[in-house]
Amino acid sequence: RFCGSGRVLGPWCGRPTPPIGAMSGQVVATLETGTLAFHDAQLDYYGRRAAAACGAPVQPDDSKGLPEGDFTIYIWDITDGQQKLTAQLKGHEGPVWKVAWAHPKFGSLLASCGYDMKVIIWKEVNGQWQKAYVDTTHLASVNDIEFCPWEHGCRVACASSDGTVSVLTYIPNEARWCRAAFQAHSCGAQSVSWAPVCAQQVRDHAPPMRLATGGCDNSVCIWKCEAENWSQEAPSLMPSHTDWVRRVAWRPDGSSTVASGSWDKTVAIWKQEMEGQPWRQVSTLTVAGQVEGLAWSVTGSILAVSFDDGETTLYKETYDGRFEEIGKCGEQGYTELAKPGGGSPAGFEAPPQMGGEQQVGGQAAQASLSAELAAQQQSVLDSFGLT
Repeated sequence: RFCGSGRVLGPWCGRPTPPIGAMSGQVVATLETGTLAFHDAQLDYYGRRAAAACGAPVQPDDSKGLPEGDFTIYIWDITDGQQKLTAQLKGHEGPVWKVAWAHPKFGSLLASCGYDMKVIIWKEVNGQWQKAYVDTTHLASVNDIEFCPWEHGCRVACASSDGTVSVLTYIPNEARWCRAAFQAHSCGAQSVSWAPVCAQQVRDHAPPMRLATGGCDNSVCIWKCEAENWSQEAPSLMPSHTDWVRRVAWRPDGSSTVASGSWDKTVAIWKQEMEGQPWRQVSTLTVAGQVEGLAWSVTGSILAVSFDDGETTLYKETYDGRFEEIGKCGEQGYTELAKPGGGSPAGFEAPPQMGGEQQVGGQAAQASLSAELAAQQQSVLDSFGLT
């Protein structure tokens, strides 16, 4: 995940999740970026390249006025622990807020958005990056972008302060991009997140296209697309936040679960049992600061929440649906938290070790249970005359 000013830490990527008993957090890569501040950083599908969106120097020079900065997108090769700057993409005329990689099925594609109201699609051809498409239709800052699951084709959703969400779609047969847009939040859209596609949906029928959005009207909305027309799902989600919803994140496990983070210092967890049924708020996390970012782990078991001070806290869902804090990530690295009184971190409890007498007692109880099960099986066989 992006962490602090001038440093970038590796985000969640497609690495296998270790067994729970062996899980521990660590910083896998650090990119030193000097005096530049970055608003976002993302790894590509394979975790081999990092793209970062530049805004301005960490310590701005007031004599130069605002905005200032080089507004460049930096790309590093981070394979084998190296940090090799391979590209600097210049095209924005203001701070770059977000970057997003497309699925490699569509080649090396990177999308970016910024304060200059632009969305730029970048394509790497023979090792050189070039602009594949530039959208200048939005009337205010474009705050968030995200590529859809590859099963829906090559599409990128964009949330803007003009209140609309746009979806840019590449049409291969015509070699062109088309645009659809809808009014999402009256005071400005801040965040967008695509619903994941699970294997069961692909087997049964064409998976539906759905989006979650958050905005300056303090609301979270769910949208669906039918015949390339977007509409809001009904009934709408009940009001929960009292300030801007800065980030929404759809859980990637196919459970129809969405997290929303707000400047009101809360994170809400929403769940829908079946498509068409009402969404309900199943959990609320009161956090330490204004929420600026949310990210689920690949399996959906851990939720990372980042704040305006650059710190990130990790939460894990317990068996009763609550979320417990298990670690923190910041400029100094990763800190794993233990439950009060020591022991394993919250959410990662190991079974207690038994002493000698406990082991003997446990073995005796297990033997008694085995004998009882054997007797029950014999009784069933006798009743059917099978002995």
